[in-house]
Order: sequence, then C-alpha cells, then structure tokens
Amino acid sequence: MGGIFSKGYLPELPNGSLIKLGIIGLENSGKTTLLNKFIDASSKKSIASVLISTGVYIESIIFKGWEIFAGDLLYPNYISKIYKPYLLGSDVIIFMIDSSDIHQMTEAKNQIDLLIQEQCINSSVFLVMANKQDQKRCVPIQQLEQYLELYRLTNPWKCLPLSLIQEKGIEDLIKWILENTVVRKTYNNQLQTLQ
Repeated sequence: MGGIFSKGYLPELPNGSLIKLGIIGLENSGKTTLLNKFIDASSKKSIASVLISTGVYIESIIFKGWEIFAGDLLYPNYISKIYKPYLLGSDVIIFMIDSSDIHQMTEAKNQIDLLIQEQCINSSVFLVMANKQDQKRCVPIQQLEQYLELYRLTNPWKCLPLSLIQEKGIEDLIKWILENTVVRKTYNNQLQTLQ
C-alpha cells in the first residue's frame, strides 16, 4: 500500500465529477473487504447499511466523488428483483469471486448469466475480480475467463487477479476503472456525461 492511494485506495475525482460503482458477488468473496480498502479509515463510519427489501441490506457510501454500493447475491432473484435498479445506474460493476472456491464457480457463472439476461451490465464497465489469488488452489485468470464465458460481453470488461489479504491488484483495478469509465459531471444536482 502507498503511493497516491495511501489514504484509502480510491483517488479523489475532480470537483463535480461522479463515478457510480457497484460491488456484488457471492458470500465470502471479499466485497466488504474491498469496500473498506477503497476508503480511508476515517470514512468507514460513514458507510450506511441500507434496507432495500425485506431482510436485504446494501452497504453504501459517497467518497471522494465515488458513489459506491456493495451487496450479496445470496439468491438468483436478488438481481432481477432487488439489485437491478442499482446495477442499471452504475458506471462500473465489480463482480467479486473467491477464486480459491471451485464450488462457487458454477453459481458465479449462473449469476453472471442472469446479469446478462436481465441486461443489468449492458451500459456499465464490468470487472470480475478473482480474489484470493494468493491461495494455492485458486483458479487462474484465463481459465476463469473461459469458464465464465466473459467473451460474450459487448461492453468493456476485464478479469483481474486480486489478493485483498496481500493488498495486491487493488491499484490495477482502480487504474483500469479510470481508463475505461466515462466520468459523470454534476451540475445543479443533475448528472451529465462528459464527452
């Protein structure tokens, strides 16, 4: 850790700019840990747990021009019935995968298939973050890309290695987002896309 990301990994966006970021994935894939790595320690108390449906919460924060939400995909209907409005409004969707848990791969593929079917990621930059790449039994990135059939996507996408424990891959993730995302410009509480 260090460099330009020493006070929370997310860099501050220019004044009046906004990137909407959704972090989703299966249980124990690292969503909350990634959210906590993105922001600095003093902002962690600002993370709001928001009830969006009976028994379903998301974590939400606005930090340095980034509007972020994080949520679990516990059941297949969560995408179509609960998260779809949040996903459709996102500029970037990060799909977290525990790449050391081979048993979660089928469910992860099913969830990505549903995201495509529900057209939740058509207008977003889509990142698959293969967390736990520090584990001996992790699935390699190329194999994961093939299994998830990410080549089907027509929008910008990438599958990147990540180890939140070792803090490896976070800066590459942010760099790729900034290189592949159109930043929104805010004027009088209305959003416009920068050309």
